[in-house]
Amino acid sequence: MVSYRRNNPTPVEPAAPWPVRLRERLVKFGNLSLALLLAFLAGRLVELSGVVLTTEIPPDIRTVIGRAFWSDLLFFLKLVAFLLPLFFLVRLIVRGERADLRGYGIIGSLALAGYLILVNYFFVARVPLGADLFGYSLADILYTARAGYQVSVLSVTSFIIPFAVFWMALRYFNNRVILKPAAVFVVLIIGTALSTYGVSVLPARTAFKTEFAYDVALNKEAFFIADSYAYFMPSEPGTATLQSKAAVRFHYLDPEYPFLRTDDTPDVLGSYINIDPSSPPNIVFIAVEGLGRAFSGPHAYLGSFTPFLDELAGKSLYWENFLAAQGRTFASLPSILGSLPFGDKGFNDLGARMPKHLTLLSILKRNGYRTRFYCGNGLDFDNQRAFLERQNIDAMIGVDDYDSSYYRPPGAYWGYADREVLRKALATERGDPRTPYVDYVQTVSMHAPYTVPGQQEYLRLFEERMEQLGFTQAAKEKYRQYRNIYSAILYTDTALRYYFSEQAKLPTYPNTIFLITGDHRLPEIPMSTKIDRYHVPLIIYSPLLKRTAQIKSISSQLDLTPSLLAFLKHNYHRIKAPDKVTWVGSGLDMDPSFRNIHHYPMKHTINNLIDYISGMFFLNENTLFAIGKNMDLEPIQNDEKLNELRVEFDRYKTMNDQFRRELKLIPESVYVAYFPKR
Repeated sequence: MVSYRRNNPTPVEPAAPWPVRLRERLVKFGNLSLALLLAFLAGRLVELSGVVLTTEIPPDIRTVIGRAFWSDLLFFLKLVAFLLPLFFLVRLIVRGERADLRGYGIIGSLALAGYLILVNYFFVARVPLGADLFGYSLADILYTARAGYQVSVLSVTSFIIPFAVFWMALRYFNNRVILKPAAVFVVLIIGTALSTYGVSVLPARTAFKTEFAYDVALNKEAFFIADSYAYFMPSEPGTATLQSKAAVRFHYLDPEYPFLRTDDTPDVLGSYINIDPSSPPNIVFIAVEGLGRAFSGPHAYLGSFTPFLDELAGKSLYWENFLAAQGRTFASLPSILGSLPFGDKGFNDLGARMPKHLTLLSILKRNGYRTRFYCGNGLDFDNQRAFLERQNIDAMIGVDDYDSSYYRPPGAYWGYADREVLRKALATERGDPRTPYVDYVQTVSMHAPYTVPGQQEYLRLFEERMEQLGFTQAAKEKYRQYRNIYSAILYTDTALRYYFSEQAKLPTYPNTIFLITGDHRLPEIPMSTKIDRYHVPLIIYSPLLKRTAQIKSISSQLDLTPSLLAFLKHNYHRIKAPDKVTWVGSGLDMDPSFRNIHHYPMKHTINNLIDYISGMFFLNENTLFAIGKNMDLEPIQNDEKLNELRVEFDRYKTMNDQFRRELKLIPESVYVAYFPKR
């Protein structure tokens, strides 16, 4: 029967039954989804083109392309199953003509924008963004973004092309039925099944020759979602960890304080250093932002671009296979100065909630040392000020503490460049030369956007260095893609040469021990393996050295404080240190051969604790690697060893989780016995 509107002779067709309307809406959704698929594919093509144009082409590029598009397809199938209920929800709000097109345009644009933002982050950082986003304050995120992000043709194009494809395709598919109902139902069933059964859309790491190749192939939005889910819904450590004999290496004293143990660290440095028991040495740490072994020191696989540090290493104790404890700067201070556990987002993140703890700074301050910290950026970044204040440090020099005699280039978001920071450290009043001191200098110039004073001169030195390294013309072209980064590395190396030449003129220099290391390896030059981001040099140089050594055995930043304090208290009668400690590390290994006697957790990003090293094996999430020459990694199948490392890692996680919940490191009685209340 045909009905008529009142006062209108035009007949109104009766509404179709709801099953028919539902099927029509599903078919419309499926066909509009083709526009999003094409937009994602366009985005992937732009991403791959950007990688080819701005960086080196992965050696297994065919594998990368194939796995990339397969990963994108799987992600798309899972995404449409998620977008379907959103589409129906939006359609309740969006009415009128072309409501389907506008409704899908809204949800599709949001999904596409998220994907493209993550692709642009990858263009800048050369690593995919994961749950580490949630570990920083908004102020830190904006500070980093202003310092590192620059609008370019590539960044603009990466948004314009996919969005143009999306909206043009959306209009095209809005009036056409390409997918029949059966095909749409199959797509939705597959997508729902993939989501329900938790099928990962991320490719297997073992399928790629380098870490960078894997990062290129990843669907950046899929990785961000998976990493964020793992962060907000963490799995619990296995219950068998506490019973494993492999997991216990220290004599822990009190289950209420999971890291409290006796200090049995041997003195391994004393035999290398001339000692006057009545005159404890000054100690200077130089933590070089982004300094990696990949481009520094002997056998650097990218060639060494630090000629001064190479020269200094030949006069020093030099560890070729040293490891940072973290993949970013956030945990470097507590790792280097305190061998402290990570907690949730790094020890510094605890801020005012930091429990009583021991560090090299606080212990040496108690022994009459003057303590100072220098950097060229803001002291509050990564909560460094809060950590240093807890050490009762004598002086903290940050971006606000430089006068007009120090040069800060316009637009230098990170603050003062390395030469200025080192010059400031040299200019500080030393006081009585008989009073020992600890200085900690943190550089920043080897950080995006890699702009340094006098950059043209360092670009010239970069070209000279490539000649000295004997690069072919093809290799030179490849390296020139990172010319600004390499010029910044050479700038910092030159600044360090200046610093040591000036240090040698000071009366305190003959009695000073210098430690130079990287806080982590910079990521913008593509990394070869998962351990590459941690692989940094360690140089211990001093006029007090009796002999030099080139050490191939593996040690970590977590070993520095235990070994330095063992050296000081064993050789200088006035240095007193507690016999109960909370060190995570066990001390430096001085063996010249390539080996590893240590067992460490390593924090990949501020929110991700997924890496562990034990002996000559490295565990990344659930993938086991054998560590080879030059710290190369080879994926292996060894269930017994995999389970052993999982047990060890779970043991640490259990202890760390207890610390995170209860915030107990050292009993009040032990702390007050060493630091009496005044």
